[in-house]
Amino acid sequence: MENNHLLESILNSISEGVMTLDKDWRIASWNRAAEKITGYFREEVLGTECSKLFKSPICRENCPVDRALSCGHPYQDVEVAIRNKSNEVIHLMVNAAPLYDRDGIIIGGLETFRDVSQSHWMQEELERHYGYDNIVGGSQSMRKVYESLDALMNTDTTVLIQGESGTGKELIARALHFCGPRKDKAFVAINCSALPEGVLETELFGHVKGAFTGAIRNHVGKFELANGGTLFLDEIGEINPAIQVKLLRVLEEREIQRVGDNRSVKIDIRLITATNKDLYKKVLEDSFRDDLYYRLSVFPLHLPPLRERIEDIPFLVSHFITKFNKQMGKSIQGIADGVLEILELYPWPGNVRELANAVEYAFVHARSSLIHPGDLPARLLNSPITSHERPAKTPMNLDAVERQIIVKALEAADWKKSVAASRLGMSRATLWRKIEKYHIGQ
Repeated sequence: MENNHLLESILNSISEGVMTLDKDWRIASWNRAAEKITGYFREEVLGTECSKLFKSPICRENCPVDRALSCGHPYQDVEVAIRNKSNEVIHLMVNAAPLYDRDGIIIGGLETFRDVSQSHWMQEELERHYGYDNIVGGSQSMRKVYESLDALMNTDTTVLIQGESGTGKELIARALHFCGPRKDKAFVAINCSALPEGVLETELFGHVKGAFTGAIRNHVGKFELANGGTLFLDEIGEINPAIQVKLLRVLEEREIQRVGDNRSVKIDIRLITATNKDLYKKVLEDSFRDDLYYRLSVFPLHLPPLRERIEDIPFLVSHFITKFNKQMGKSIQGIADGVLEILELYPWPGNVRELANAVEYAFVHARSSLIHPGDLPARLLNSPITSHERPAKTPMNLDAVERQIIVKALEAADWKKSVAASRLGMSRATLWRKIEKYHIGQ
C-alpha cells in the first residue's frame, strides 16, 4: 500500500499527463496533470476504453500506444488532436511506450502527453496572417498566380517576384515561406533600396569588430539570421555590382564571409527576391549581372497591377472591410451607391496597398454602417477619371460580396471545394455552410 501511495504521489507531481492502459485498452491510471489537461477526473475515466474517451481519428488508424506495442519500443512526439470534457479541440504532444511485467511480458501501455494547443494556435495564426488567405482575387491574372503558388508549395525553389510597388510582393514571399518546408524557421526581409551601399553590405553579410571605423563589435548579418529559413531581398535590382558578385558567390558556394573577416560561414537558406523594375532589361543594359539574374530567376512570378485586375476590387474591398472591422472594433457592412464605380475607375498607381489605405481612411471617416463616396480620400473623388457623373447602383453588402468571392474561388479551383477552401482561408466545413447559406450551385 505504501509503495502504491508513493507511486501515485510521483505521478501526480509530474507536469505532463500520464495514463496507463491494460491489455484491453482500458485506462488503469490517470494523474492530476491528465485531469487538468483534459478536464476529466480520475474517477470518470478509470476502466474506460481510451478511444471512447478521446474520440480522435488517430485512435482508429495510428494509435501511439498501439505503435509502441507493435514495435516494442517507445513511440515519441506524436501530435494528436482530441476533444476535452468541454468538447473543445485541444492538441497534445504524445509519447507512448509498452509496459512489461517482471518476466518481460507486455501487460499494457504507458502514454504521457502535454498540451501544445497554444503553440499550435500561434502557428495557425502565423499561417492565417501570412498565408494564402490574405492573397485575394479571382481574376484570370490572379488565377495564374495561384497556380504558381500551388506549384511552389513545399519546395525550396529560388523565386523572383516581379511587380509594381504595392502589388503585394512581400505578402507573396511570406506566403511561400509560411506554407513551405521552412515555415518553422526564420523569415528575414530587407529592402535593398532603403540602405546606402556600405550599410547594405554589412546588413546582409555582417561584419567583425574593427572591420571599419565605428565597427566596435561583431555584427550578424541577415544571411546568418535567416540560416535554416528564408531570406527575402526586396528591390534586388538596386544592389551595386560589388554586392552582386558577393551574392553570386553565396548562391554558388552556400557560404558567406563577414566584412573584415577571412573565415567563411556555411548557410542554408531559401532565397526569395523581388523587384519593381524590369530586371532582364537591366541585364541587357549591363547594369545587372546576367549570371546572377539566371540564378535568381529560377522561378519568375509576375504580380499584375491592380488596374489590370479591376474585377478583383469588390473582393479586395470586402477583405479589407472584414480586416478593419476586427482591428477597429467597428461593424461596417459594405459600401453605398457610387463607391464601387469610383474605385473601379480610379487608376490605382499605388496598387493594392493604396486601395487598403483608402479603405482604412474611409473607415476612420465613416459615420454609418456603409462607406459612402464622401468617406473616401479626396484624390479618388477629384481624379479626372472618376469625377464625372455615374449611374447609381445597388449598395453592396458583405454577404453579396462574400458570395461573389466564394463563387469565383470555386470557379478558379474547378469547383474542387478543398482547394477553394484553402485559398479562401477557411475549413471545408465552413465552406460547405456558406455554399448552403448562399444557395451556390443550386
